[in-house]
Amino acid sequence: MAVCVAADLHVHSALSPCAGDDMRPPAVLLTAERRGVGIIGVVDHNSAGNAGAFLEAARAFAVRVFVGLEVESAEGVHILALFDNAEAAADMDAAVAAHLPGWRNQPDVLGNQILVDAFGNEIGCDDRLLLTATSLTVEQVAAMTRERGGMPIPAHIDRELAGLLPVLGFVPPGVSVEVLEVSRHMSVREARARWPELEELPLIVSSDAHCLDDIGTAVTWVSAPLAAAEIPALEWGRCLAANLLGAGG
Repeated sequence: MAVCVAADLHVHSALSPCAGDDMRPPAVLLTAERRGVGIIGVVDHNSAGNAGAFLEAARAFAVRVFVGLEVESAEGVHILALFDNAEAAADMDAAVAAHLPGWRNQPDVLGNQILVDAFGNEIGCDDRLLLTATSLTVEQVAAMTRERGGMPIPAHIDRELAGLLPVLGFVPPGVSVEVLEVSRHMSVREARARWPELEELPLIVSSDAHCLDDIGTAVTWVSAPLAAAEIPALEWGRCLAANLLGAGG
């Protein structure tokens, strides 16, 4: 039997106001390692402020980390923008920041937006309103991610709130993505039964973890060679799509 590795490509950190304050590198990575999750994608709403800390911390754990943002498009759709290095994630962060409305966060209402170092120490907070829509379209977010070598993944496409299919009703023909994500509340088979247009598209499932208990509650199984492949994120996403279609996923 071929060896496969569990990947959970949608995990939030303490920078997301809707995530727990304990979602910091050591705790997240240790939880993933203990649960046998070999690959995680760490994203926060419209920011990659904790990307460097997670990549640095990952050196001490048996967990591969992609980093990036969960960007909210002008239409209200969430798209993961995942990268294999902090520089590309930071560049995407700066590009997305120019399309935020410029409002301030309200921690007492929405939650804290904590910036941390690799050891999980708080080093500051982001006082911008991150949990909001940008002025970028779905197509623009995907294109900007790809231009920086990242893999764009429409997030929880089945979800009524911020999911591509309930919000737009279809997959835009102009959007270029390798895979799409189904939430942990719906199986790939159920998603394809509800939306037949997904039949030939590669789909992943992720936890969308906002607390430690959620990490690894939904995973996508990746071949061991792909899990270990040291290739750019965009190329990794292409290989993931081929991996999934070959496995009927």
